[in-house]
Amino acid sequence: MAEANQPTVSDRVTKALEGVNLTQYEISLYLTLIKHGALNARELSEKSSVPYSRIYNILSMLLDKGYITRDDNERPSTYKANPPDEALMHARKKLVDDFNAHSKIIVEELNDIYLKNSNAPFQVSLLIYRGKEAVFTKSVALLNAATQSIMIAANNLEDLKENGIIDALTEKRLKGIVDIKILIEQDDEHKEIVEELTKIGQVRVRDQLFGTGIAVDSVDAIILLKAQLFSITSYFGMKSDFKGFGSIAAEYFSYLYNTATEYTIE
Repeated sequence: MAEANQPTVSDRVTKALEGVNLTQYEISLYLTLIKHGALNARELSEKSSVPYSRIYNILSMLLDKGYITRDDNERPSTYKANPPDEALMHARKKLVDDFNAHSKIIVEELNDIYLKNSNAPFQVSLLIYRGKEAVFTKSVALLNAATQSIMIAANNLEDLKENGIIDALTEKRLKGIVDIKILIEQDDEHKEIVEELTKIGQVRVRDQLFGTGIAVDSVDAIILLKAQLFSITSYFGMKSDFKGFGSIAAEYFSYLYNTATEYTIE
């Protein structure tokens, strides 16, 4: 039973903590520290459902994940919950770092073996969107789906402004996505648009770009092209269901971005 005057936590929060890969014992300890403040291991065991024989092992895992901190100035040592937003940011970074480190080992060890036994080509779908409205509707939807990072290379700033791209970027920035990298051509005629972009993300400049590309979270991307066909301006958008398409696009963008010049407001 919950102690008197202690706030209760909804099942929705418990399920959400399970969804970010915390075990039941980890959840129990973290919520106990959230409710009661700093406690030592014995007090934690008494106020939670975690047996004392398991307490230090579970506390060690929570420390490693960044959900709690330990104060060794106290005797015995006490533990305190980190603020939920800070804890989740730390946990996400560790998860991504660990995933990248493990992925490197897996790919280095297994890729050559796989390729030696699978040399046949495979088919993937290349999705083509035609028409200005369809192309930019899909582009805005892609930006709206971003959760971690956005990369955009564009050779036409008016298209970004007039077709909702800048509005979508602004909204994502307001929602907390700060990893936004923007690569543009040198454009002295649209300085007001460039300065607007500098308030959204990190802007760099190259002498020339071909078309527009958007990559989000390094997993999905779209390439936008505009061409004059029979004196009519036509828009095309290209996507693929191939899982590596977004990663390849992000790698290519990173190369272009890292070799470009940082934009400075005169």
